[in-house]
Amino acid sequence: MKGDESTSNCTLIARVRQKLKAKLPAQATAETLLPYSDAADASKWAQSSISDCLQSGIVTGRNESNLAPKAFITRAEVAAIVQRLLKKSELI
Repeated sequence: MKGDESTSNCTLIARVRQKLKAKLPAQATAETLLPYSDAADASKWAQSSISDCLQSGIVTGRNESNLAPKAFITRAEVAAIVQRLLKKSELI
């Protein structure tokens, strides 16, 4: 993400998922997204990526029942996701 570029949560999550897929347990996307009332708002192409990132702990959602998939992601959220990704990858 460039300094003045905006991206959605869905787009970033899809990119992160590519790095994690091999380490995840098999769990149905619908089952993982069930607790989130706005999961259906996520683009269909991103739902499995969101599910994988939730399972891995890289993404936690905005709160216990909302993902806010269409909201713009903040730099602070990107930093938190990158930190979790690096920890899960055992790079820090």
